[in-house]
Amino acid sequence: MKLFRRRPKNIVDQARVLSLAQFPTAIYAIGDLHGCLSLYDQMEEKIVRDSEGLEGQKLILCLGDVVDRGPETANLVDRLIGPAPDGFQRLVLRGNHEEMMLRFLDAPSRNQNWLSFGGAETLRSYGISPEGEGGFEGDGFLLPPKLQLAIPEAHRKFLGGLPHALACGRFRFAHAGYELELPAKQQTCERMIWGPPERSDSYVGENTLVHGHVIVPDVEVSRARINLDLGAYETGRLAAMRFSRSDPETKILCVG
Repeated sequence: MKLFRRRPKNIVDQARVLSLAQFPTAIYAIGDLHGCLSLYDQMEEKIVRDSEGLEGQKLILCLGDVVDRGPETANLVDRLIGPAPDGFQRLVLRGNHEEMMLRFLDAPSRNQNWLSFGGAETLRSYGISPEGEGGFEGDGFLLPPKLQLAIPEAHRKFLGGLPHALACGRFRFAHAGYELELPAKQQTCERMIWGPPERSDSYVGENTLVHGHVIVPDVEVSRARINLDLGAYETGRLAAMRFSRSDPETKILCVG
């Protein structure tokens, strides 16, 4: 059974918010992965064990920034494209690092700042190395054909098709921010992938933003938002939170 009411159009600059037709048995939201495949595998195993006895459709939800900084971006994307565990669906949201990578792949010479924000590690994970001492920035016309050969079309389509947010019940899942008082059609790409999430702190309604993007030492839960980014690529720690249809209490899962 498909959980989602609609699928997003494959247009990078169009804000895309998915909504769930009904709250699944459980949603497991995972913080920023940044190329840390081994941590993701550990977390997925932990999620599967935690879900034992939970009947019905369950969702693994990655909150964006699955690429860059860490050493295993290419293999992690392969993993996320592949099948989810039995009884689960998997959804990945767009983060600012996916946005930067997509813009670089479209026009490398105009978007080289991405290389300094983890892009160089991502290129190396695909087996791409710079030709000379000038690094990737000095590769010039050699870089586009390298990208074309090394980065699979399936990865490009996957990253290009990522939605910006997911709305389910009172929760709004996004990489960095969400205007909690506004409907989905009034959300902006800029806010959802760049934030700042702190803008939600003044919100006084019932909705809650669940996000990553800003590294915190431990899962941060405040009145209007929940931050799950533990800086996996730096700390070796990854956090997830379970949101259950039958249990109003959330549950934190950590690995590393």
